[in-house]
Amino acid sequence: YRLPYVIATDVGGTSFDVGTVINGDVLLRDAGLMDRFLVNTPMVAVDSIGAGTGSYVRVDPVTGRLRLGPDSAGYRVGVCWPEGEVDTVTVNDANLILGLLNPDNFLGGQVKLDRQRAIAAFEEQVASKLGVDVYEAAWGVHNLTNLTLKLHLQQVMLGMGFGPEVCQCVSFGGGGPLHA
Repeated sequence: YRLPYVIATDVGGTSFDVGTVINGDVLLRDAGLMDRFLVNTPMVAVDSIGAGTGSYVRVDPVTGRLRLGPDSAGYRVGVCWPEGEVDTVTVNDANLILGLLNPDNFLGGQVKLDRQRAIAAFEEQVASKLGVDVYEAAWGVHNLTNLTLKLHLQQVMLGMGFGPEVCQCVSFGGGGPLHA
């Protein structure tokens, strides 16, 4: 597409990754971490945070506030997929409750999701602790996820000296189109 300034985002199950194209060139780093080891090999510069759609959602017992991750269910989706054997609700569960995910067509229909199971777990683990109904709690999680991603995206972009008026945002990953 010959876009000179691109912010590429990937919202997966475990993380939110941001890479950039500056003046038509992919931004590289001279070194990076691989499996916790520093390697002196040029690689694509990707900034990541633990905020994917599989991120666990909890209510902090001290502050009474919503917390996302940083741990996650990863590929196991959330409590809405019984075969994943996940006990803690996730961002995916919130999205399913809100009707933003099709329970019969997740991953092209390969994985069937249980919306009622997600609602029951979300009510117990989140909504009742916040004193709100399950849909308001799910909406709050969806908005908190979007805010977390937005702030990370702004941090990367503004940290390089660019504003949103300069860059085109391209989003990938399982949750990219939903949260971009």
